[in-house]
Amino acid sequence: MPGLAFALSDRKMGLLLATLLVSGAGVFAVIWSEPHYAAPLTCVIYAVLAQSVRHLRTVVRKRNTVGVALSRVVVVALVLGTGIRVARHLCDPLEWPCMGDPSRVFVTQQLTEMPGKHLIVVRYAKDHNIHDEWVYNGADIDGPKILWARELGPEQNAKLFAYFRDRQIWLIEPDIDNTEIRPYSPPLSGDSPSPRR
Repeated sequence: MPGLAFALSDRKMGLLLATLLVSGAGVFAVIWSEPHYAAPLTCVIYAVLAQSVRHLRTVVRKRNTVGVALSRVVVVALVLGTGIRVARHLCDPLEWPCMGDPSRVFVTQQLTEMPGKHLIVVRYAKDHNIHDEWVYNGADIDGPKILWARELGPEQNAKLFAYFRDRQIWLIEPDIDNTEIRPYSPPLSGDSPSPRR
């Protein structure tokens, strides 16, 4: 932070700061914003931080190069902070990118302890939040112990179950109870699966 004031007053930073302001305004102008929308600004932010550290190195007080010491402390603190998180196997402070929905992880752990292969059919309510997605799998669709699938109509479900006939089929309804799994049963008449979005 001390070096940022010097970097902002540098005339050579004009293009970077203009890019940061215009692109930042674009990120916040949308109604629904996600952190990854700002990914193109990553290089600009790092350039501003690098320039701030560079300017910090030029600070001199009473013939002592205080800025050089401060810039070294900043770099060492960054390396130590990253190293500690890696050593403790910590990911993002919000943890969502690392483990996803904790309820989904809990269900996966339950089935991992059970013998055999499993297919989990997810039945969403009609008013399900489309941003709370449970169905995603790795690239190898036949190999994993646990697979996730969205409930479809009876005809498509029959094809799905025929293809994965070697798996035990489970049902989860995350909008009712997001940790309870039970053997699959078709929806009652009138309770058709929610349409795909």
